[in-house]
Amino acid sequence: WGISVSPLVTEGMVIVSVGGGPGKSLVAYRTEDGAPVWAGGNDGLGYSSPRLAELDGARQVLIFSDHSLAGHDPRTGALWWQYPWPAGHPHVAVPAVVTTNSILGSSGYGYGCELLQIARDAQGEWQARRLWRSNRLKAKFANPLIKDGFIYGLDDGIFTCLDPANGQARWKDGRYGHGQHILAGDLLLLMAETGELVLLEPKPDALHELSRVPVFDHKTWNPPAMAGPYVLVRNDL
Repeated sequence: WGISVSPLVTEGMVIVSVGGGPGKSLVAYRTEDGAPVWAGGNDGLGYSSPRLAELDGARQVLIFSDHSLAGHDPRTGALWWQYPWPAGHPHVAVPAVVTTNSILGSSGYGYGCELLQIARDAQGEWQARRLWRSNRLKAKFANPLIKDGFIYGLDDGIFTCLDPANGQARWKDGRYGHGQHILAGDLLLLMAETGELVLLEPKPDALHELSRVPVFDHKTWNPPAMAGPYVLVRNDL
């Protein structure tokens, strides 16, 4: 299958997860000329892309690699914290920021999700501590989303909403397969695996499907993109 990872462009740098061996798991290059800026971390390459987040008052780069979730200093690439995650299956979904000091990691193939508290201790050292684990959201491809404090995602192809307090399911409904979804204001656009584009209103009481339109008639795993009133969708045909 190969590995497909999106780069992160920020503060004059292109940050890429390359899994390049000791000290080169995550690397940054200068955007203007491609010159190396920094490298850090030791984990192997996953399918997930780096993202910026502010946790415990500090900006950091999050990455879900082959064996772990980790946070890096965006200025130097230094590894601030690392949390082990079982290997042996693809790690694809980008971690979701749930609160000012917690993130949600999730993977499919039967594993589930974990809410991690990311904070500094009394000595100023970063710590990652599990708050809960749940098998109610096994994100194989799609990135979990946070809306009004609640967690939404595809649990092995069925849409679900989790309570962030304990990881319990508020509801689980709608068999959309291994599709992809993005927030569009207060609504959610979901590209189902069947090739249908579905408009949902994410609420914690129940599934609210507003409309759907057939786009493709073949397996679709690709994320949609949105610009203004336009949505771009594609698949492998």
